[in-house]
Amino acid sequence: MKKNILLSLLTGIILALALPPFKTGFFAYVFLIPFFLLLENKSIADALRWGYVTGFCIAVTTLFWLGWVTLPGLFGVLLAWPLAIAAYAVLHVFLFQAFSSYALAALPFVWTALEYAQSHSELAFPWNYVGYTQSYYISLIQYAEFTSVYGVSFWVIALNVLFYLLWKEIRGGRPIAVGLAIVVLLIAPLLYGRRVLHARDSDGGKNIKISLIQGNRDPNEKWHGNDTMESNYQVYARMTREALLDAPDLVIWPETAMPFYLRAEMDYLKKIHGLIDSSATMLLTGAIDYEYADDGSYAYYNSAFLLEPFIYTMQQYAKMKLVPFSERVPYKSCFPFNVLKDLLWDLGLGDYALGKEIAVLDGRLRSTLQSEARESGNDYQTAVAICYESVFPDHVRKYVDLGADFLIIITNDAWFGKTSAPFQHTQIAAFRAIETRREIARCANTGISCFIDRYGRVRQQTALYAEAIVTDTLKLRGEKTYYTLHGNIFAVFVSVVSLLTLTLAVVKRLLYR
Repeated sequence: MKKNILLSLLTGIILALALPPFKTGFFAYVFLIPFFLLLENKSIADALRWGYVTGFCIAVTTLFWLGWVTLPGLFGVLLAWPLAIAAYAVLHVFLFQAFSSYALAALPFVWTALEYAQSHSELAFPWNYVGYTQSYYISLIQYAEFTSVYGVSFWVIALNVLFYLLWKEIRGGRPIAVGLAIVVLLIAPLLYGRRVLHARDSDGGKNIKISLIQGNRDPNEKWHGNDTMESNYQVYARMTREALLDAPDLVIWPETAMPFYLRAEMDYLKKIHGLIDSSATMLLTGAIDYEYADDGSYAYYNSAFLLEPFIYTMQQYAKMKLVPFSERVPYKSCFPFNVLKDLLWDLGLGDYALGKEIAVLDGRLRSTLQSEARESGNDYQTAVAICYESVFPDHVRKYVDLGADFLIIITNDAWFGKTSAPFQHTQIAAFRAIETRREIARCANTGISCFIDRYGRVRQQTALYAEAIVTDTLKLRGEKTYYTLHGNIFAVFVSVVSLLTLTLAVVKRLLYR
């Protein structure tokens, strides 16, 4: 019992040490070895039990920060998330019972398929994928433009399998062949990454100059009455005036920077236009929005608005991926969530409506806005991922497939406190840049604000909990990666292989039992 608990804890601790802000992603190459040792010679029932315990340990060590965001969400994750690891443990043991040690070849497929499955449904929480442990190792993850983060997770699990085999071979076998396989698996992505990173970038195309405004506003204060509305606006107005001295094409404010229904607040719309009209600069801000239904009910949205000088009609995008048990009760019309809905609302849970469609926003550069002709049309297209949406690879790639030349992420990571979560959230965005080969402007209320190039390299990273203005130039791009065009083909492939392998295992058990 004590040994099993120790192995479960060790699995969670090693994985936590591999995730940001620690730049020790190499721990991920061996984090499953304790779990593999734990599952040796276990029954299906024992695998279910100890898989859940191990999943709980992983959830506690890697997702503890949810307690700063939402206690209901933390309890929900701690209870539900370990089920995925329990499912893996059952499949692991079942495959070993069917195929003996040959089952090791199937483990990367099974793990990656389960990660992919976690990205679906309103309960989806695809945050701590194993692939994200490699976000600082830029040279090793460039192939994500084909496979997304799922390919990196597959690679990491394959390394775990090989190091587990090496452990076994060292204790009584021939480790040289396994050692060579590990070397090849490490060198292959490194060589590809080096080639990509050293390729000459094109000098042509348009650029856009962007200023990010990190207002560092306390989210617990800015929602309270007209006085805080005005003081909140004044912070952003002051910082924006300073940023406009650099003559940017676009100024970005973070998620819910304007904590009110912006479309209904004409006084504040006029104030914002007072900032941007004379500067010929567009401005994007987060705000809340609402919509009335025919039956008299209403829905409200976590939204982003793009404002153009002298034009009071705003382009809008409403958030489509909402944090379960924080921004929205998942499946709130179904049992048991319909029973919990009112209780969770009393505990402070949000009840945003789901946005209806992805919006690609049309923008114009300062040079165009300053010209007397003010020609119609747009100079660029962009799209906004609001906070949690940036952890969904397939959702973000759709922005680019619809024509976005660069990406914007706005977020309010103040809810995370001074934990590992703001660093993890930032590094997750690096994968979205590689997958789509789009540069990213990331604006956070309390940090981390930054720019990310098409190779996932983070630059001009701000400190946490400080006012900051950062300005940089991004290149507008039109080419589309394999992942952008074809989506999760790799993830679907490993899922099909997993299902076929499990089917074969079932057939074998039925025929030979």
